[in-house]
Amino acid sequence: MKLIDSFRNPVTRPRAIIWTGTILAVLCMVIVVMFAASSSYWFCAEVCHKVQDDAISAYNRSPHNKVNCLACHIPANDGPIGFTIHKIESLPELPMAIFNTYSLPLNAEDGVALSGYVMPSTQCTQCHDLSKRKVTPSAGIIINHSVHSENNISCTICHNRVAHNESGDWTPVNNDPQTKKLSTKHDDFSTMDGCFRCHRLADDGIAASTPFTASGECKTCHPASFKLKPASHDAANFLSSMHGKLAVVETKRVEEATQEAKSKVIDEKSAKTREGAAVKDVPSIREVNSCYTCHAKKFCEDCHGGVVMPHPEGFLNTHKTEATEHLAACTSCHGVQGCTTCHHSDTNVPGYTYDTKKSWLSQHNIAAGKAGTASCFKCHQSTYCAHCHVTGLVN
Repeated sequence: MKLIDSFRNPVTRPRAIIWTGTILAVLCMVIVVMFAASSSYWFCAEVCHKVQDDAISAYNRSPHNKVNCLACHIPANDGPIGFTIHKIESLPELPMAIFNTYSLPLNAEDGVALSGYVMPSTQCTQCHDLSKRKVTPSAGIIINHSVHSENNISCTICHNRVAHNESGDWTPVNNDPQTKKLSTKHDDFSTMDGCFRCHRLADDGIAASTPFTASGECKTCHPASFKLKPASHDAANFLSSMHGKLAVVETKRVEEATQEAKSKVIDEKSAKTREGAAVKDVPSIREVNSCYTCHAKKFCEDCHGGVVMPHPEGFLNTHKTEATEHLAACTSCHGVQGCTTCHHSDTNVPGYTYDTKKSWLSQHNIAAGKAGTASCFKCHQSTYCAHCHVTGLVN
């Protein structure tokens, strides 16, 4: 009230105007300095985001390391009001830095990159004008950016680590204050698994539906001269022993990732985009089975004589039927010894002890004599035995 009275009094009014103006000027200067300081690399790296040294380290080795952080993390062409709102929205993160209640890595699920609301394509096209820019993809890659932009696919849905490069020999540098463990790398959406969140084979094993279904054929993304066969497939023992083990590990990993994805609550706001794309429907990169980026799921079954591969849960309870119908397929991987270990041992044939130093073929007649030939037909069709015993291959 005294301030108002000062303005009403002709004697004190000039002094009130001067002091009010001075206070407002100082306040404006403080706000401008605070806004300028909090928008600098120093503030982001040493104050605000000191909690995520790994992200700063990744930024420093990226091709964007001379670009101010706010150029990407403040909406393009945003005015003073939007800029101020962004600063206010960031305040709740301050206590995490002060009291060490954050966890690493920050933005663990790449919600920033996946949200066109937070990171629309205009964040990139304000500098990168694709109508004038010559795109130089990696050797052996065909990319049509126009098709992606026409379908409202934000740039960072593919290029999520372009400004925070964690590839190569990059290693996290900060400890999680909660677990005291090193931070972990984020998923890289520019890998082939990342592409197959949208580019899909008709039978790729991913149950989740998505509006982003593009062709998964090799020619869509690779020229005819590109070597499609991975280096791992060139190993001498790849078919004989490696590929099955790798497939089992990959299937288990994908199953666990799918269950984890189902348990997560989707933030509708972060899933919303300014360009209309429902990115929440894109499968997690961890749900992509690397085997099915080249081979349709049925490819494995066709090669294994119709047997479901890898064997599903509970297969041991039904495998007798599979073995009867697809014996050749079973023995192609497990060999006769695979069956012998469990089914031709002395625990299954009373009075008979399996001699592991001899082949099963040389002693199977002893087991058949002890158990009776009818027991053979529990697994084998009669024609299986007749192939040798009737055709004259054996006496």
